[in-house]
Amino acid sequence: MTAFPLPRDLRGYGETPPDVRWPGGARVAVSLVVNIEDGAERSVARGGVADDLGGHWMQHRALPGQRNLDLESAFEYGARSGIWRVLRTLRRHDAKATAFCCATALEANPAIAEALARDGHEIADHGLGWDAHSQLAPEVEADLMHRSRTIIEDLTGARPTTWYSRDGLTLHSRSAMIDEGFGYDSNSFDDDLPHPGADGLPLLVIPYAGDTNDSALLSQYPTADAFASFLCGALEMLQTEGRHGPSVLSVGLHPRIIGRPAYIGALDAFLDRAAEAEAWIATRQEIADAWQAVTAV
Repeated sequence: MTAFPLPRDLRGYGETPPDVRWPGGARVAVSLVVNIEDGAERSVARGGVADDLGGHWMQHRALPGQRNLDLESAFEYGARSGIWRVLRTLRRHDAKATAFCCATALEANPAIAEALARDGHEIADHGLGWDAHSQLAPEVEADLMHRSRTIIEDLTGARPTTWYSRDGLTLHSRSAMIDEGFGYDSNSFDDDLPHPGADGLPLLVIPYAGDTNDSALLSQYPTADAFASFLCGALEMLQTEGRHGPSVLSVGLHPRIIGRPAYIGALDAFLDRAAEAEAWIATRQEIADAWQAVTAV
């Protein structure tokens, strides 16, 4: 039998999660995550071997060493236009988000860093660029983590609260996160509640979500109405399901996608429904703080 260096926890809270409530008595905490990646994607313009074909609706064949200006412009939309539409929508609903920031994206457009700080959004570290980390040596990963954290802090005036990788953790990531002073980990998709990591390290996990994510607009939900219905359905289920305890509903947002005129209505409609349901819209750091205040976890 193969021995794995990192144990897996397949039990979790089981049938009896902690029976607590979020601030205000809310059953569901809604975590809005805005991914600031546009301009930080892997590309020939950034010194990569080819342009990044992932995470976008525009499909092109990768051409090593050759820039694809159409694809670059599709990512640029998020930084030039989409982010401002997203921020206007959040302000209209008085909703605070967690911004997963790539340092390179903020360097290319410092006005975004200033706006995120001005509006009181949580600042998180999404890497130096929107790059893969899972194959890196421990010392390389730790160095990149430190460099990105420093740049993001300089640009926003806020120390990033956590680090989130494009392609997941290595066996060394969480130790490096603790050394860097990050307060919690979101590199997981394993639960609807915060929980301790299976490695026993003192770093709370707040799982993220890949289904309630606007990337699904690229394949599953062709309209804003369909995506809004999907998000509202998830919220309704968590509000009314027959088990004790609260839940966290993570919603992933990308300005190059949700920020387009045809899609932004999904965010607007969902936030209206969340307000009607008296859900707690909170940053991930607020969720971590609230959870640790009322549980031993």
